[in-house]
Amino acid sequence: MIELNAVLQTAPVALVVLDDDDLIRQANEKAVAMGLSAGTTLASYIANLKEKFVDHVRHQPESQLYRLEFPHGEKRCRASFEENNGDFYVWLMDVSEQLVLADQIRRLKHPDSRKMRQINQLSVTAAGYSELLDVILADSDTLGSDKLNTVRQYQHELTKNLSAMHRVVTNNKMKMKKGSVLVADQNDALTELISELLRDEGYKVVGFSDPDTALKYFRVNEHNIQKAVVDEGLICENDASLVATLQTASPDLGLIVLSEDSDSGDHGKVSKPLDFQVLLEAMED
Repeated sequence: MIELNAVLQTAPVALVVLDDDDLIRQANEKAVAMGLSAGTTLASYIANLKEKFVDHVRHQPESQLYRLEFPHGEKRCRASFEENNGDFYVWLMDVSEQLVLADQIRRLKHPDSRKMRQINQLSVTAAGYSELLDVILADSDTLGSDKLNTVRQYQHELTKNLSAMHRVVTNNKMKMKKGSVLVADQNDALTELISELLRDEGYKVVGFSDPDTALKYFRVNEHNIQKAVVDEGLICENDASLVATLQTASPDLGLIVLSEDSDSGDHGKVSKPLDFQVLLEAMED
């Protein structure tokens, strides 16, 4: 059986080596943790794939998304494929967490259906009053007292409905919160997604995937930073964790730790895969 060198074996992205029959000859640590095992076919894990993966992938763009099914759940992965000396190296980038967060972004950026119905009803009513005003004004160049009172009544109703529409829209917008939030996660995509989500909530956010750069920024701007969302796996200078370093430097900092193994009872910790609503609740504590 082929042996992977230490770098490939401990790579942060899942790697499997297939033979021409699609059997997994070797899987690195990340692939095993995902649920893939030697002696099985890669195609057997992929939903709705009826042919061998090695035959299928030759005709597909590398950016295609695959749904891998396991007894403990499923993963969404992008595959990168390379053939070398008769072996097929397949890198599987797990993007499940990013897809969940992207879906949350889409939902948060748009008003819910109830608000949309409110806006629609108010706009229809306002348009109706506007049409009635046009009819009244077109009926005569000079308005008598009765018509003038009617016009004023419709003007009042029109203004009231337009004001109500404005309240519905503005209540859906997040007020800008004071202070800044530092986001640091070793995954570039996750850092960007968290940063974008928090900006949508009205926070001022700066994000980093490099712990040393994040620490340097914090030391310069500590007086402006109220909250920090930090991956507990980040290691900075002197082999110290970024979380511990920030806690020591600023005990009063509102620190939220992203953890692979935290539970709901851990104060100040949010577990991965990330639930954005849980993160928001932690931000408000």
